[in-house]
Amino acid sequence: MQLSKRMNVIRGSVIRDVATEIADRNNPNLIKLSGGLPDEKLFPMKELQAAAEKIFADEELFGEALQYGLTKGDTELMHLIIERLNRNEGMNITFDNIIICTGCQQGISMSSTALLNDGETILIEKPSYLDGLNAALPYSPNIVGVETDDFGIRPDKLEEALEAHPDTKLVYVIPNFQNPTGKAWPLERRKEFLEVIKKYPDVYVLEDNPYGEIRFRGEHVPCLKALDTTGQVVYLGSFSKILAPGLRIAYIVADSKELIDRIEEIKEGLDLQCNQFSQVHVREYMKMFDLDEHVQVLCKDYKKRCDALIDMMKNEFPVGVTFTIPDGGLFLYVTCPEDFDTGKMLKDALDAEVSYIPGASFNADGSGKNTMRLNFSANDIPTLQEGVRRLAGVFRAEMAKRGM
Repeated sequence: MQLSKRMNVIRGSVIRDVATEIADRNNPNLIKLSGGLPDEKLFPMKELQAAAEKIFADEELFGEALQYGLTKGDTELMHLIIERLNRNEGMNITFDNIIICTGCQQGISMSSTALLNDGETILIEKPSYLDGLNAALPYSPNIVGVETDDFGIRPDKLEEALEAHPDTKLVYVIPNFQNPTGKAWPLERRKEFLEVIKKYPDVYVLEDNPYGEIRFRGEHVPCLKALDTTGQVVYLGSFSKILAPGLRIAYIVADSKELIDRIEEIKEGLDLQCNQFSQVHVREYMKMFDLDEHVQVLCKDYKKRCDALIDMMKNEFPVGVTFTIPDGGLFLYVTCPEDFDTGKMLKDALDAEVSYIPGASFNADGSGKNTMRLNFSANDIPTLQEGVRRLAGVFRAEMAKRGM
């Protein structure tokens, strides 16, 4: 088959490749610390059922939910999202500033189509969620990692990268409980970041915020979009981590009505509209129940799991293995001794019936081979604890091989 030249730069998800390797083991005893899933036991089943039953019991709602809708999205749902963002995030947006999309991945894809020319540079945190940028690969971008520290992306290194790559069009960041590190930028770092961005008016920031509401320690910090005074931040939000990912309802927020309108044209060509039933379902859930209250349930539960995982790691991991301590989100990041290769160690881990995502998967230059991402949201506490015991055994065995 003669495919387009564009397919030469398309690749699948590295994380899903690892998931395939894990699935090939077909081992029911495997503890998966590798996933990025919310716990389906925490989906608000009764409330979502009640919202669905309301739709099926009302002939008008039923017809609306199963009929074609607007490409931009369900009007009432967008107004509910706008009210919530203005209230919770301190934004000041209107109907002109939002469009519904099928997950943040489509948001990245459509934003890239609207803003990115072939071969232009995208700057990202190092490490970062590279699989998110698979959506931009059709445009053959030059993806460059920018050094980070405990407070997020380094403003000095960002400015160096912008000077070194004058064709930069996008800066993709996850300031809240980042995937993979779990780190959240403090307010001062966010302000410093935006001060650098202001110097480059042709550069746009893609702020991906799927985890921001899952804060279980510390005070809320405004998102970049709420601090944006130049209109350069394009914000991606989602219901996947706070309600249910299978609904596939997310949204793009931008100051520019022209950008939102052009993205709407792109979406019309892609899929006409998002799933109409899902939009009405989420809308009716939000009208009937308190989503903020449900998010607090998630935060309390995930905090217990994260704390249990951290306590176990402190007790079990050998000296020389360090890790981040997140204040929210779904992940933390482990750093092993410099000469470890967690990609090669994965086979040993799978033999020990535990899995993780190797850190090189999150670095555009293939660095970070001695790091890994762990997830704490998808397993209960006893399973997390046993997973740490198994992983600690893998570390000790690797150290013994090296005479450490």
